[in-house]
Amino acid sequence: MDDNGKHIRELEKKVSVLSDALAHLGKGTTLQELLRILRFPGYTTPAEFTFNAAILDTMLVQANALEKLGQDLLAGAKQVVVKQ
Repeated sequence: MDDNGKHIRELEKKVSVLSDALAHLGKGTTLQELLRILRFPGYTTPAEFTFNAAILDTMLVQANALEKLGQDLLAGAKQVVVKQ
């Protein structure tokens, strides 16, 4: 039995779930709240600054990696598809 239809439906579901998750991340509400909190008096000690800067730098690296991975996935998919 050909599982292609089942595989396509499963991949479509995964793409949709990931797309929704990325759209939610793209709203930036969490980071907007962080910007508000950063302005509170006494927020950052030198240690807190170091932790925050490291986490934010790593989040940016991961966001950029996700963008590149998505572009690479799409480029690969376009190579597989037979043009109609």
